[in-house]
Amino acid sequence: MLKKVLITISLIGSLALTACGSTTNSMGMSDSSLGLPVTGDMMVENKTALDRSIIKTSSLSIRVKNVEKAITQAQDLATQFEGRVDDSSQYKNPGSDESLSANLTIRVPSANLEKALQSFKDLGDVESSSISATDVTLQKVDLDARVLALTTSIERFKQLISAATNTSDLIAAETALAERQAELDSLTAQLKYLSEQVDMSVIYLALLPNDSFSAIKPIGFLAGIEKGFVALLNAAANLTSILGYFIPWIIAALLVVVVVKLISRFRQSR
Repeated sequence: MLKKVLITISLIGSLALTACGSTTNSMGMSDSSLGLPVTGDMMVENKTALDRSIIKTSSLSIRVKNVEKAITQAQDLATQFEGRVDDSSQYKNPGSDESLSANLTIRVPSANLEKALQSFKDLGDVESSSISATDVTLQKVDLDARVLALTTSIERFKQLISAATNTSDLIAAETALAERQAELDSLTAQLKYLSEQVDMSVIYLALLPNDSFSAIKPIGFLAGIEKGFVALLNAAANLTSILGYFIPWIIAALLVVVVVKLISRFRQSR
């Protein structure tokens, strides 16, 4: 009986708070249109309605003279614009420490995104650039409302637990409180992640070498002959390396053949 009375009181309190929180009268006119003073809560609601939550994502591919040097410069620029490098991967030539290309995931404050992009473009020749924006205002407003509702509900259940007079009511209230607290923790984590996505824009930066085959540019007849000779010498050097790799195997095979023939002749002589 006590549990029903407490639940009824809680529902009545919710209805009363809802009625008191309304800012529109039965004629469909707001308090401000009637000449009534605007409260601080109403100003916060109006400001929230104007603020948009936008997630900005950009992608940038740049041709640079030296990939290693450009990586260091990009990291310094991220720090300069109050950002950070979340992820970095480099692709190296086998057998060499020289980086062929690199991909970086950089986050900077959304207010600094435009300036940061311009600075990154100065690292070399821009091959491609894009930026996209996703409006998550409704999602954030929904999360804020659900967090506020759960916070209020948790406080009321704490009051019910304090007023409980028997074990069954206490267990029921504590179980409901635990469920709402778990849901509140989940929503709070989602809201924190979403807010970080809005506050810190992401830049996917690809650093590529100038002499990549995918960046072929007219170089002239004489320069073409020069590069042709360089390619020929490189091919000859690679061929020599391949021959050097197989020579030990060839020698080992010849030794096996000689040993087999000697054993065969020895058996025939006997």
